[in-house]
Amino acid sequence: CAFFHGFPYTDIPDVRVGIITMTNDNAELAEPAGQAIAQKIWDMRERFNANYPSPAEGIKQALAEPGAPIVMNETSDNPGIGAPGDGTYLLRALLAADLDVPACFASLADPDSVAKAKRAGVGSTVHLNLGGKTDRHHGSTIAVEAYVKAITDGRSVLSSPMGKGRLRDLGVSVRVQVGNLDIIISSLKGQMLDEQFFLLHGIDVRTYKIVALKSSQHFRAGFEPLAAKIISVDSPGIATMDLTSFSYHRLERPVHPLDNVDYPAS
Repeated sequence: CAFFHGFPYTDIPDVRVGIITMTNDNAELAEPAGQAIAQKIWDMRERFNANYPSPAEGIKQALAEPGAPIVMNETSDNPGIGAPGDGTYLLRALLAADLDVPACFASLADPDSVAKAKRAGVGSTVHLNLGGKTDRHHGSTIAVEAYVKAITDGRSVLSSPMGKGRLRDLGVSVRVQVGNLDIIISSLKGQMLDEQFFLLHGIDVRTYKIVALKSSQHFRAGFEPLAAKIISVDSPGIATMDLTSFSYHRLERPVHPLDNVDYPAS
């Protein structure tokens, strides 16, 4: 029996969970075995719901934790699922928190801000309009005065099991500082898979209280060995965990969790 978890981030007629059962030409065995697995998954359905805190709530939780680093991943703007990577909900919450502990964030895909910071040069203070340039689904632009700490070529070699040894190129990138928050801005979008991109910009994540990044799952292989705790946060965006926020047009209804559904379906 193979369990296919489905993909609710597409608006096609059927994005449901599926079970495929294979036997040696024995339909009488395949049918009840598949139904038994399907029933088991249906009975567990509420465990698949991800109720993540908002960015502001997640920051409060992170600050209350005794250890470090606390890794916060923003799911709604995960570039790995096709999100723009310039969403600002978590970044805005970090800035609003006026943190008195070291925190870092990577990366914000914003080539315009990279170019402006690069022109200003390391050691300069520059006015930047961060993120929110692709659409308004992932948050609006944030105006900041930032200190330019480092400029790099954005090239690092992955150390995570997710692509270990592979060259990662996010284009020319800059590290800027706003208060106690280090922000890495890249020319290209990409989810954070390990600490190497931070190290490229002079940031050792182990010395930071909060390490914020954009990813849903793939970051875990690289960051779980480093993190005292991982706190996933959710906000509006095309990769949000709140499936009820999407306007489906082609999806066959009813379907769980958008509708009240009995199993087996009538």
